[in-house]
Amino acid sequence: MNRLGNIKYSITDLSRLSGIKQHTIRIWEQRYGILQPERTDTKIRFYSDKELKQIINISMLNKRGLKISKIALLSDVELNDKVNDVEVSQYSHEIVVDQLTKSMIDFDEIAFEKIINTSILKFGFQSVILDVIYPFLEKIGLLWLSGNINPAQEHFISNLIRQKIIVAIDGQSLQYTPDSKKVMMFLPQHELHEIAFLFYSYLLKLNHHHVIYLGANLPNADVQEVIKVYEPDIVFSVLTSSLHLKNTKQLFAQIAANNSSINILVGGPQANQLLEFVTSNFHILHSLEEELEFCKTLEVKQ
Repeated sequence: MNRLGNIKYSITDLSRLSGIKQHTIRIWEQRYGILQPERTDTKIRFYSDKELKQIINISMLNKRGLKISKIALLSDVELNDKVNDVEVSQYSHEIVVDQLTKSMIDFDEIAFEKIINTSILKFGFQSVILDVIYPFLEKIGLLWLSGNINPAQEHFISNLIRQKIIVAIDGQSLQYTPDSKKVMMFLPQHELHEIAFLFYSYLLKLNHHHVIYLGANLPNADVQEVIKVYEPDIVFSVLTSSLHLKNTKQLFAQIAANNSSINILVGGPQANQLLEFVTSNFHILHSLEEELEFCKTLEVKQ
């Protein structure tokens, strides 16, 4: 399998992705020789894709009761066979996260498709997004932001996930009711993290609301014009990036001042930067749970 560059992982990276404590990884190396890390000139361990996949496989077996002393005796083929047996007989959210990590490392779209499709059949689409995709993205997001995985790997897997959510959205029939609301969804200029927001669009459409989805990185100058033409009941956005907050705050100050009859909701890690604009029609969603509850009920906690 071709890779873009020779990725090197720290022992911290291995611990985050496998769930095995760093101290335990070191003991396993010394006692059982299960990993063969290279070292920098200053004796700091670093690991390749091969070691990362190996520790994920070992973690999956060890967490399910197989002693490390037994695992260490397995050949690579035997290790993979036992992991495959576990995946078939004990398919769980945790196993799926581990599988997705391996498909990302290898840029393996076929494996990704198999993992996600099987998971959706077993758990359902919403559960896969909430219990598999979110934890997985949190794991790789930490490594990507710290520069410890190749951005191409993160882009590869994120775009595959994005495609799955878009297909699910396209599969929703447009059935509106007297209670349906017009919801305008957008991410402001320079906001690019769209996966969670796409899922919110899916939930709103699933609940028969009329959604105009404008996507990521919408030029700030266009927002008010769209509101004027579309006349939504609700404007919904999410703020993730801490960059360009000054311009973003100016945008929402304008939206709040010009649209007193529209409910405006903002979620995401940076939403608290807009607390000064909170009024009877401007609401901050303070957590993932609040964002999901809003998408399901269109109610906002006061």
